[in-house]
Amino acid sequence: MVWYFQHMARVWVRIAIVVTVIATVGFAGYQIRLAARALDEEQTVERIYTDLSWALALTLADLRTAEQASVAAGQDWVYWNTKVTSYLNTVRGRLEDLRRLAVTPSSVDALDAAEAAVTDLQRMDQRVREHADRGESLLASNLIFTDGLELAAGAAANVELARASERATRNETMRAARSQQATMLAVGAGAGVLAMLLLAPVTRAKGHAPFASLDAVDRATPGDAASPSLDDLVIRSSLGATATARAAGAVDAAAASAASTAHERNETPSPDLSVAADLCTDLGTVADTKELPALMERAADVLNASTLVLWVRDSTGHALRPAIGHGFPAQSLASLGSIPTDGDNATSAAYRSARMQVVEHTDTASGGLAIPLRSVEGCVGVLAAELRDDWETSSAVQASAAIIAAQLATMVPTGSEGETEAGAVSD
Repeated sequence: MVWYFQHMARVWVRIAIVVTVIATVGFAGYQIRLAARALDEEQTVERIYTDLSWALALTLADLRTAEQASVAAGQDWVYWNTKVTSYLNTVRGRLEDLRRLAVTPSSVDALDAAEAAVTDLQRMDQRVREHADRGESLLASNLIFTDGLELAAGAAANVELARASERATRNETMRAARSQQATMLAVGAGAGVLAMLLLAPVTRAKGHAPFASLDAVDRATPGDAASPSLDDLVIRSSLGATATARAAGAVDAAAASAASTAHERNETPSPDLSVAADLCTDLGTVADTKELPALMERAADVLNASTLVLWVRDSTGHALRPAIGHGFPAQSLASLGSIPTDGDNATSAAYRSARMQVVEHTDTASGGLAIPLRSVEGCVGVLAAELRDDWETSSAVQASAAIIAAQLATMVPTGSEGETEAGAVSD
């Protein structure tokens, strides 16, 4: 019942994570869309403002040309005066359009100065017409080629100043919009990655609450040789261990006899799959760590192993220690030392690479297997087995050993007290 409520709590936590991530990604997407819309608007307005500014500059140039032509000899005075009036009206209209689009005070001030110059040009044009009506062509020409040129040039310069100021401000706004897009994109991607990490499946033993720690073996009876205290256990590499370390009589006689007969007949070793399936079922329903020694003995029978040792990562994350063993007397296990994870042996190699290591037999030593115990945090231990009769070379034996190791891996702690650093495995 406790496990059920814990499971439901995790489900609601996962639902909350999913809802939060969806809301975060949705908000980020909405902000990216708003920034894109603002960026498009700024680009459009900036382009329109630039086009109007250039058009106004060209109109001012045409205005200067029309004024000069109006006092030139042989030109139609009425025609060019009409042109000047039209250009003045066009200039005023475009100045008003630019003022409506302006957003910076400096550009507004520049446009005001340009309008004042155009107003002075209009007044000067009235004086030129008065001089022309009185036949004072020289005075009219003098006004156009002195004051007229200066006022037109000043108006054009102010229009260009307004255009440059407005463009700089809008470019800054567009840079801010792009920066906001990048930030929101990073927020959305980060939320997605965090959700994947938080929602990653956690392997657990089926049918019972997971072991908080294999240190529960410490509570076994002190004199029980099958359940030695982990405080007294030290790690050894079971592969290549000498026969003197084994417990006499720990090998099942029937299994040894069957394996020997198969070897003599030159048959391919093959574990009894039904027995292996029953073992894995019982491993998945273990409720008390005191049941593990008997299950380890059954695993040894299935694999035709003379010794089995379950190695687990210690609190430093740099060494392996035995959780439980089969085929060794308790006093022998208690006298052995630990092995580093970077050691030159099959057990350490299996831990580092997270791949099964096969040690073939020699004339003087038995063969064996070292199978990594893998979880969501990486490799958390190794199941080391010393096998008889060349069974280590059989693919069926290797597959059965991998299945048993996978079931044992669900019992090894990965996140409780004494947790070591995740990702200790290096390929």
